[in-house]
Amino acid sequence: MDHSSVRQLLRNSQQDEAETKRRRLTLYFISYVGGTIMAFMAWLNYGGGDTLLVGSLAASAAVVYANVALSHAFPRNDTFYYIAGLIVVFTVNALVYTGGLNNTGLYFIFPLIFIQIIVVRFKPAIVYVSVTLGIAIALLFNQELIVAEYPPEHVSRFLIATLCFICVAFIGENFWHQSRKEMLKENLERMRQANTDPLTKLPNRRFLDAVFFDRAMEDPVSYFPLSAVVVDIDHFKKINDTYGHDVGDDVLIHFTQLMKECVRNTDVVARTGGEEFLILFPHATLSQAVKLAEKIRENVEANPFIQGDINHPITASFGVATALTDSNINAALKQADDKLYVAKKNGRNRVVE
Repeated sequence: MDHSSVRQLLRNSQQDEAETKRRRLTLYFISYVGGTIMAFMAWLNYGGGDTLLVGSLAASAAVVYANVALSHAFPRNDTFYYIAGLIVVFTVNALVYTGGLNNTGLYFIFPLIFIQIIVVRFKPAIVYVSVTLGIAIALLFNQELIVAEYPPEHVSRFLIATLCFICVAFIGENFWHQSRKEMLKENLERMRQANTDPLTKLPNRRFLDAVFFDRAMEDPVSYFPLSAVVVDIDHFKKINDTYGHDVGDDVLIHFTQLMKECVRNTDVVARTGGEEFLILFPHATLSQAVKLAEKIRENVEANPFIQGDINHPITASFGVATALTDSNINAALKQADDKLYVAKKNGRNRVVE
């Protein structure tokens, strides 16, 4: 997993928590309140002879309730937000077509259109509102095709007021989104610093515990079997003692680059200690992880650290284990750590599974 992928994972983790909750609660509130109002209006008009208006309101209320019920059952599915937008398209133009009670249906258009703006995502909302208003304008200027009758002065004032309202609403939403984006950007940078090792620029233990493992457990199909490789540079203390800690830091950066050359885009290389690293291979069996670890070991051994008159060979030891499900991640990490100890005990510069 490269640096941009880590940033994207952090960004998604940050955005999902706040934005998803906001949109979901907004959908729930608007659906229950709006569905109840439409059902109440259908009841008020029942028996008044306008069966088309009553039927439209009742159908809209029923679909709204069904949509919000399904959204409770499948809270991670965005489809229900767009269905809510389509319900608004139908309800708005049903009111325009029938005229509502005594041709007062136009008064209810403003809150309905605002629902589209705040429930549907910003750019799709522009399309939804444009379609809704476009159909309404076509009906208003072809009144011979509809049941309602609107005086020309009512139509012109309604359209002017609606366009002004839509412009102000979208401007407000746009500024809100822009300010939120700036705040997210600042928070993302803080998260990146907190979740990244400053020397190697690799993810750290905090990133693994707070972001990666949580995401893996939320979506196990995309990650398991998950293989873990614990890596430790052999005799690193000797490098620091011989050349100094500045050179030791350069060795860590060199070693990091060698590991990253051998992993896949979906893999995670993290620094978990001084000279200790953890590599995570999503969707990799134990045998596949052993082959990848061996590839890294060979690459490290074949590329000594060279700087000025320093030409120091580097080797590393590897412990490999695999978690088949999200319930045994900790056990797999402990097993990989134990295997690393075996590799160290048996002579270093080897992969033990």
